[in-house]
Amino acid sequence: MKYNTEFSIQLIPHGVVNPIISYGLRDEDKFDLIVLEKPTTLHFNIDLESGPKVFYILFKNKTNETPDMAVEIESVTFEGMTLDRFKWSNKYYPNYPEPWASEQIDPLPKFHQSATYLGWNGCWELEFEVPIFTWIHRLENLGWIYN
Repeated sequence: MKYNTEFSIQLIPHGVVNPIISYGLRDEDKFDLIVLEKPTTLHFNIDLESGPKVFYILFKNKTNETPDMAVEIESVTFEGMTLDRFKWSNKYYPNYPEPWASEQIDPLPKFHQSATYLGWNGCWELEFEVPIFTWIHRLENLGWIYN
């Protein structure tokens, strides 16, 4: 069964050079590159099969010559509801730059939970479930769900 699902993610670019990203739903839709010149909202209103989904943002063009570049996740909205818990339900898998990464004394984490500031190239993933209101119910810990 397919469910109409509406969501949006507001992004804020940082730095003198504009960040470049690609984004999409893992195993569903993939979108071309977008250059973030100003705050941008990625908006979706699509029919999705029930089950787990992963939305991703791949930050691609930061270099050692552009150290101040970043992408910030300002907000995540599902079905007209904007909750901080939505944007914190993510994992960010940074590609740590060399030689900085190999110079660290402590091992670097593979991912960061609840990241909203993408300071390195890498992939930000938001896992959610369709139907979306069931996922929100679980995320907000609103009690039992009868199937």
